[in-house]
Amino acid sequence: MKKLFFLLILCPAFVLAQKGAKTSTIVDANNSTTPGKDFYIKTYQLAMKYNDLVAATNSVYEILATDTSSIEWKDTLATLFLMRGAYDQAVLIGKELLVKMPDDTRLMELVAISLQSSGNAKESLEYYEKVYSKTQNLFHLYQIISLQFALTRLGECTANIDKMIQDPNSEKETVDVNVGQGYKQTVPYKAAALNIKGVIARQLNDDKTAEELFNQALAIYPDFVLAKGNIDDMKKSSEKKSGDTSK
Repeated sequence: MKKLFFLLILCPAFVLAQKGAKTSTIVDANNSTTPGKDFYIKTYQLAMKYNDLVAATNSVYEILATDTSSIEWKDTLATLFLMRGAYDQAVLIGKELLVKMPDDTRLMELVAISLQSSGNAKESLEYYEKVYSKTQNLFHLYQIISLQFALTRLGECTANIDKMIQDPNSEKETVDVNVGQGYKQTVPYKAAALNIKGVIARQLNDDKTAEELFNQALAIYPDFVLAKGNIDDMKKSSEKKSGDTSK
């Protein structure tokens, strides 16, 4: 499965922030010393080493208090909020940074993921469409398909499914899909897209096409749980209808 790009940003942000840092303290009016920026960079590094995201966040706030214009550390703060599940804060900072860097695809993805995770499917779709127009990445296209399906924008969804199916890499690259009860399965993008198209066909009462699409998905990935389940469900529904008409 493709790794999400935003997870690769934390370390570079730290490296950039480290450059030029020297051991220093700040002396206040009472001649007492308080830690300088380098101290909080070290506490951030230590917190991340032990996966203490709260402490890391607090350290970044302290760094930004001494360097309010630091784009790198604001970027890191947005990533930390996303990792902590504080999606509203991640969106707020991500959008602020996009004003200055409107073509930053990683920031677009961060905002899209945060909006999607917070349940704002419509706005998340807008950001995924922006980032996909620049990256042509199958992961971004799959998120567009999933969100359009959830928003019942079936015409657009089907068109994007066809675009994915025609991409030669869609049968090689994989994505994690939810298969129920908290489990995920890694399947080729093409199989996942065909399964969604089959569900759409079934919703439109075209069971013949739906079954064909589910079988196409299984031809690509025979152990695909969702496609198998959809075919089994169609058989049960058909048997039930036959039983009802025979009464």
